[in-house]
Amino acid sequence: MATNKNKSNGNNEIHNKKPDSGNLKFLINAQYLKDLSFENPKAPNSLRQISNENAPKFQIDANVTSRPLNDHGKNIYEVELSIKSETKTGDSTLFIVEGIYSGIFTIENATEDVLDKILLIECPKFLFPFLRSIIANCTREAGFPPLMIAPLDFVGMYEKKNKK
Repeated sequence: MATNKNKSNGNNEIHNKKPDSGNLKFLINAQYLKDLSFENPKAPNSLRQISNENAPKFQIDANVTSRPLNDHGKNIYEVELSIKSETKTGDSTLFIVEGIYSGIFTIENATEDVLDKILLIECPKFLFPFLRSIIANCTREAGFPPLMIAPLDFVGMYEKKNKK
């Protein structure tokens, strides 16, 4: 009976050994904040608008994109995770925060369908905690409670994108 074995060498590199095929190689080369924007359009009055009676409502949008970085070498890809949140109380916007966090990944010996799933599901799973922390710190530094974004369903996002 053949089994798949995942091995890590401690350098963020994962090898997936499969019988009769090349080894899948997954390496995180770099990760970085690409863009960050914070708008507090009603400051300083917006800081007084938060109360238990008038609890803020959040609209959170997320997106994942990827592209090959052919000028960096073969099998190297950039993945961007973008999150935007508009927070309102009643009809008034308290703040808008938007961030794009990116990673550069090396992925070798993956079939096209597996590669697509790695780029749009697995890679953003590595990026999400960093962007979540940046957004929480940004909103806290702006005088609001930290915006703690719940974990995202990257599988659901991938399936929704592929139905179009």
